[in-house]
Amino acid sequence: MPERSRGWSRQAPCRPLKGLFILLLLILLHVPLSPASEIPYAWSGVGRVVAVGDLHGDYDRFVFILSNPEVGVIDADLRWTAGTAHLVQLGDIMDRGPDARKIMDLLMRLEKEAEAAGGLVHVLIGNHEEMNITGIALDYPQYVTPEQFVSFLPDGVRRSLEAAYIARLPRDRRRQAEAEGLDLGTDEALRAYWQRVIRHDREARLAYVNAFNDLYGSWLLTKNTIIKINDVVYLHGGVNEHYSKRPLRETNDLMRKELEEFRERIKSPHRYFRPFKPKLVYAPDGPVWFRGLTTHIEGTAQAEVDRILDNLGARAIVVGHSYLPVNNAGSSPIATLETVSRFGGKVFVIDTGISEFYGGLPAALIYEDGRFELWGETEEAAARSSPVVTRPEPLASAKAVEEFLRTAKAMARKTAAAGRTEPWRVTLEKDGVTRRAMFKYIDRRRPHPLPDSYRYELAAYDLAKYLKLAFVPPVIEREIDGIPGSLQVFVENAISEFDWKEQKLAPARPAAFERDREDLRLFEMLVHEECDNDRDVLVSRDDQRIYRVDFSEAFAPRKSLPPGCEIRKCSKDLFGKLLGWDRKAVFLLLSPHLDKEEIEALHSRRDLIIRIIKRLIETRGEGHVLI
Repeated sequence: MPERSRGWSRQAPCRPLKGLFILLLLILLHVPLSPASEIPYAWSGVGRVVAVGDLHGDYDRFVFILSNPEVGVIDADLRWTAGTAHLVQLGDIMDRGPDARKIMDLLMRLEKEAEAAGGLVHVLIGNHEEMNITGIALDYPQYVTPEQFVSFLPDGVRRSLEAAYIARLPRDRRRQAEAEGLDLGTDEALRAYWQRVIRHDREARLAYVNAFNDLYGSWLLTKNTIIKINDVVYLHGGVNEHYSKRPLRETNDLMRKELEEFRERIKSPHRYFRPFKPKLVYAPDGPVWFRGLTTHIEGTAQAEVDRILDNLGARAIVVGHSYLPVNNAGSSPIATLETVSRFGGKVFVIDTGISEFYGGLPAALIYEDGRFELWGETEEAAARSSPVVTRPEPLASAKAVEEFLRTAKAMARKTAAAGRTEPWRVTLEKDGVTRRAMFKYIDRRRPHPLPDSYRYELAAYDLAKYLKLAFVPPVIEREIDGIPGSLQVFVENAISEFDWKEQKLAPARPAAFERDREDLRLFEMLVHEECDNDRDVLVSRDDQRIYRVDFSEAFAPRKSLPPGCEIRKCSKDLFGKLLGWDRKAVFLLLSPHLDKEEIEALHSRRDLIIRIIKRLIETRGEGHVLI
């Protein structure tokens, strides 16, 4: 995907005086210049609401759900039969499966039929819709399938690329292809060809994004991110307390505005020269990415959920986004109201893995006459199992862990829910020892406007080793399935610092715990990462050691410390290592992963940290600063 353009719209050299006068008059009269704010986002008095979660390109299962008599949305001819009911699709129509376009075509038609019958169809924006509008979905293996890619390509581009493929075939196969056409469903070589195009052909990628945005992106930009029907709020990812205080209209309008900005920058990059820094798109705690309603511990987060609902004026929230495998007794799992309900029936997580990619467990949440019911189908679902991983004995050293990561066989992998990077959780085996590891493959290095790279993970680990810090779990560079990335050992039997605090756990050795935590804060400042990010800080249940994961956006080329970070204390050992900093050695160590500007900024932050610590020692005394 070509780099997104970098700035605000260049103004035309001049505009007709009359047009300028009209524009100023509209502003003075407070007349809205965009119809976005006119898009409804709340409804009351609705008798029946059917909500369906993440589809990920599985058209057949979506039709299976809607046409089931208990769900009762469409008939055998795929026509709307739900009368005045509302259908809510919670986003993530796109990616991982083949038929996103067919699903959207169906929804576009059902919108019209439902409205004519007095009902409504609500299609909400999910993170995968966001990623396709902005183009970054193409950076992720297994997201945009060959079928999806081809379905949105302009016909001329598709024919040209198919002709290039046919021209390379042996004579007999070429004649057969020319006579019979190509079949993506049966031709593995053709599938591999399209996968290479998706990963590497910049012009084809741009054609895909622009063609998608011209029709389907425009349609999605008329949709909401969060809606309220009766006293229930629906959205893709979730809403935290901060966003629950915002008016729903404001959240919806901002998402549409920012996605439109991305769309225009991709289509007309020559019109922009400054970087665009969105507030909502890609926000990890934003409504299409936030997973807290799924991951927070129910007992400790109940009060927060109650405040969120109170802010929203709602009795319940319905979300998708976070696939939770259903493990019922027996060989055929089934989603029930209990399996998707959290916080005493105040939150419903209905990403049941509808798509074949996840095993195919069709389900729909039905809200009727003030009651929730869940329709779930068992016959379509096969039992899903994952390898049983026992906790391995600790290896002798970080070097031994690195060697295991480098040489062990990758037995199995699956996508882990972890923000927009979505790494793979890999099961490794060697000499009868089984371990888990996280594999990251995204490599968007600066000056990309949305930097996110596994190489920053490698740089953080190398720098931590140089400073004799053990906070970063061992990580090495490796290819899996032909894809280069970073492979980091999984920290077993650990909980996030957030959960540690929520459970009010206390360290057995408070002084050592405090020293390690202060050193970690200093390291976060050094690599320009968010300080006190208790979601990415892990605490081992075994020995209460602290670990810090996810440095894929670190090493910003800024000479100042990250916002909100304050140096308080530092261990004598770390201060000594910083004093002995060898600029040349650090450059040689990190230059395979960082550019010159990033390394120079790192040197500057080290110098600034040293000055601040020395000043603190002068004012507070060494005993209060160095621990």
